[in-house]
Amino acid sequence: MWSTLHRTRRRLLRVDAERPLVLGAAPEDDADGLDPAAEAATEIVIAIGRPEFDRLGVALQTVVGGRTARLDTPDLLEAALTEAIAGLGATGQTRVARRPAGLYTPEGWEVGLIGTDPVVETAIRRAIREGVFAA
Repeated sequence: MWSTLHRTRRRLLRVDAERPLVLGAAPEDDADGLDPAAEAATEIVIAIGRPEFDRLGVALQTVVGGRTARLDTPDLLEAALTEAIAGLGATGQTRVARRPAGLYTPEGWEVGLIGTDPVVETAIRRAIREGVFAA
């Protein structure tokens, strides 16, 4: 039976159970252990609180032209992020969720980036920190 550490390492490196695992060695198929199909479907989730969400909203309002009074729902934020990503000339999908989904509770927001270019993640993280959406 595999120890928890070995099982976790095998899952993260995507190593087959039949193939022996040498500690400290990289898998044979790739240097990072992911096949190209798995890399294309990579998802990055950025969890933010209300102050960071407000800075991101202000930054996106300047990019998309302020068509709405405020980006305060997951759908509005997702649409603005999709438009801003297209404005950068990048590709990818976004997925936004609010946890918990109540209106008057302390909330956390999850911004999911699926198959996006690295420049998109950098631009979104900069918008969260500084309130400016730029590559």
